[in-house]
Amino acid sequence: MTRVRELTHGVRVSLCQGHNSIEFMRRNGGRDFVVTLLRIWGAQGCLTRSRSRALDVHLAALRATATRLTRARPGSYAWPRLRREAEDRFARGDGVIATIDRLRDRHARDHAKVPTVRTMRRWFSQGRWLRPAEPAPLQHAA
Repeated sequence: MTRVRELTHGVRVSLCQGHNSIEFMRRNGGRDFVVTLLRIWGAQGCLTRSRSRALDVHLAALRATATRLTRARPGSYAWPRLRREAEDRFARGDGVIATIDRLRDRHARDHAKVPTVRTMRRWFSQGRWLRPAEPAPLQHAA
């Protein structure tokens, strides 16, 4: 027995009981649901712009929910001073890998898990020190 599931962008799809379940739609951050439909629609030559957008919205909604409700903040938020120190060194032109290795070694035995090399390389690639400083928020007189 199938049931019709409505998605965004006017997309409707008939699904069996297992694939129509909220558990399946949420599994693996929604990716199992999205990949299943992408493959079926792609193989049949009927992956339209509306269907693609509906699947994108499905993933975005699950990401927003996961971030808002359950996800722990990543290393760049859990280690704000370490990030600032790394960015100061990157801004000075210190070597990326040498800086990362030095800072990770220094904090390897801390009680908190040190950010991954990938996270610290992302700090470098984001280049926040290259952007102009944001102006201070306006203070309203009472």
